[in-house]
Amino acid sequence: MRLALVSDIHGNLAALEAVIEDLETRQIDQVVNLGDTLSGPLLPAQTAHRLQKLPWLHVAGNHERQVLRLPLARQSASDAFTSGQLSQADRLWLGSHSDSCGVDLHRGQRWPAQLGPDVALCHGSPRSDVEYLLETPIDEMVQLSSTNEILERLGHHIPNHITLLACGHSHVARTVTLPSGLLIVNPGSVGLPAYDDDHAYPRSRYHRVENGTPQARYAVVHKNRHGWVCELISVPYDHESMPESVTPIPRVP
Repeated sequence: MRLALVSDIHGNLAALEAVIEDLETRQIDQVVNLGDTLSGPLLPAQTAHRLQKLPWLHVAGNHERQVLRLPLARQSASDAFTSGQLSQADRLWLGSHSDSCGVDLHRGQRWPAQLGPDVALCHGSPRSDVEYLLETPIDEMVQLSSTNEILERLGHHIPNHITLLACGHSHVARTVTLPSGLLIVNPGSVGLPAYDDDHAYPRSRYHRVENGTPQARYAVVHKNRHGWVCELISVPYDHESMPESVTPIPRVP
């Protein structure tokens, strides 16, 4: 079984189309979207309509929760813009996405027929959709978290039979293998390769994420006799066709 992992599209329809086109050149059995799908100053409604035509599996990110549950007055400019673009049908579709903190996602019970029983999913970390799993903000940048930091964030949410955990939220494409053998994959961001964030962390009150390229990111995973194999993919596209001219770039990833 070959799985494609996408995350953090943020309403960037041109980046999404480039990823879809690239996926069509590969033998993929199932695509999983790990959340933060629409919110951004670009094309949220058009992105929703494109995705509704695809047989993808969807996990809700923090921006899905914020758009659907926060009063409009408390939403960021990006979320408020997205809220104003969505129809009731779009909101119902968005509300059908699986809760990132759901126990069934963490135990491989949500979609075992499509993904296998040993694949777990979340958006941020298993305990919070706004927590980085693999990165720690320090001063103005983020760095790879220590094994102990990752284990502390995982807690007891991921059972021993899980061999692959997919996450997003940080927009940084990377893989980490824990001493237990668990492979954690963040596919990076399809549509937002850089942002800044003034949310307070223990060692940072403001940080930036910069990937150094506007390319759309996603990942493909499959198993061989030794375990999971992961390919982190960067796809070029006409990024200048997606001008950030509607609202400011969102500060919260």
